[in-house]
Amino acid sequence: MSQAPPVVDKKKYRTVYLRKRKMLSAKDFDKKNARLLYHFHRFFESHPCSMIHSFLSIEKNKEVNTWPLIEWLKARGKQIIISKCSTTSNELTHYLFEDYKQLKESKYGIPEPQYGTIVLPKNLDVVLVPLLVFDRNGQRVGYGAGYYDRFLAECSSDCIKVGLSLAPPLDEIPFVEPHDIPLDYCITPLGVYGFNS
Repeated sequence: MSQAPPVVDKKKYRTVYLRKRKMLSAKDFDKKNARLLYHFHRFFESHPCSMIHSFLSIEKNKEVNTWPLIEWLKARGKQIIISKCSTTSNELTHYLFEDYKQLKESKYGIPEPQYGTIVLPKNLDVVLVPLLVFDRNGQRVGYGAGYYDRFLAECSSDCIKVGLSLAPPLDEIPFVEPHDIPLDYCITPLGVYGFNS
């Protein structure tokens, strides 16, 4: 009698891939971020845009360090948009990032703007998307709250969705739901992966 295949779901993926990322040594983490920054530069030099939404890294989760990316973009005159999360409405409010004084760390360890000029999702050219793992079809697994799925659904059809990952893609994430919005690109230390071509 054959055994039933193991049950694998998004919750399991989140646990496994977050643990893997947290196990990176400080040296490997810095090296991967440096390589990702190189590919990030090359990508944006060939993709003209002016208004870019970025997530702000959760240090304890060893997310891609977005601060060097943000500073590089700002030095080139790009407008950077960042978000504040409402735990009551489960929605993001988006602000123009003008000064570090805008920021205060939330109880989840996420730097968030406390004030500023509000920007609507439909006005964004690019969204940098956080993730735990992605696949060769542009599907991603995030933290599970659904903030980015709802946010990306509000963006224009021309908005470019760019994931940032310290790890290479899986061949396929086997569970895709109707509300999941795929990435257009994902930038990694190994290079840039393109989808929907």
